[in-house]
Amino acid sequence: MDSRTPLIERIRPCSFAAFLVAIVCLGLATALRVAAGRLGVNLLFATYFPAVLVTAMLAGVPASLGVIFGSVGIAWWAFIPPFYEFASPSTTDIANALLFIISSSCIAALAYLFRDVVRKLRERDRERELLLREMEHRGRNTYAVVEAIVRNTLVHDRVSADAIAGRVRAVSSANDLVNQSNTKTVKLRSLLSLAFASNAATKLRMSGPDIDVTPDAARKLGLVFHELVINAMKYGALSNPTGRVSADWRADGDTVRLRWNETGGPPVAPPQRDGFGTVIVTQSLKSLSGDIVFAFDPDGLGCDISFDGR
Repeated sequence: MDSRTPLIERIRPCSFAAFLVAIVCLGLATALRVAAGRLGVNLLFATYFPAVLVTAMLAGVPASLGVIFGSVGIAWWAFIPPFYEFASPSTTDIANALLFIISSSCIAALAYLFRDVVRKLRERDRERELLLREMEHRGRNTYAVVEAIVRNTLVHDRVSADAIAGRVRAVSSANDLVNQSNTKTVKLRSLLSLAFASNAATKLRMSGPDIDVTPDAARKLGLVFHELVINAMKYGALSNPTGRVSADWRADGDTVRLRWNETGGPPVAPPQRDGFGTVIVTQSLKSLSGDIVFAFDPDGLGCDISFDGR
């Protein structure tokens, strides 16, 4: 069984482990009752209530019933005068025992309901995790099929096929980051590193606070950063071995403002017309209530990017 499985699921009712739990709880409760008696406390069944509760929670109702009736037997034999004899109990002792049995039975019943709720919640969590894994698997297959369709359709236009396939992979990779996150959010830093792949450590300098972005924003930003990196590899700083990119960001309320600077590349100039990559970047940021402003400086491309990552 998985080590992360809760203890109440590891111990099966009517098992040897359940029997041991009942014995241990009953023994501890009796030891506490003896200690309380020596201190002058004469509450007959006080220490046995927690024993019933713990046993019912961990080992189930059958074990807790054993603790209930075992407690009555021990109390009758050891704590009702004459001690260590099964003498005829008084009316008060019988009433105390009956009240203990009824109260403890209620505790055991509530514990059973609690165990049942926990079991059902765990089953739903396992079903949800299985469904999520299946959806992730199908999502990857879908992206792979789309890429295959693109490459087979544009078999005579490798440049366009590679460009489209790269965009598909960028969205797919960002989606994988979302699926791998327990919170289903993605760090902005991780998205930037993803766009640079294995070159992130040498080609990218990042500076800014930890910012989590939502799944929808992560997929769109993954595409935005992919386009910026591809542009830098073709025309900008990453086309030179010595070129570098810096990304600095800050939170301005709900808006994230990111500065993208390229250095060490060839001189850049404004394009005569916007390419499709620019359209993708602009539209993706617009859908996030953001914008991008390009600065074609002689030292390298600069971009002021803003977006709402919620």
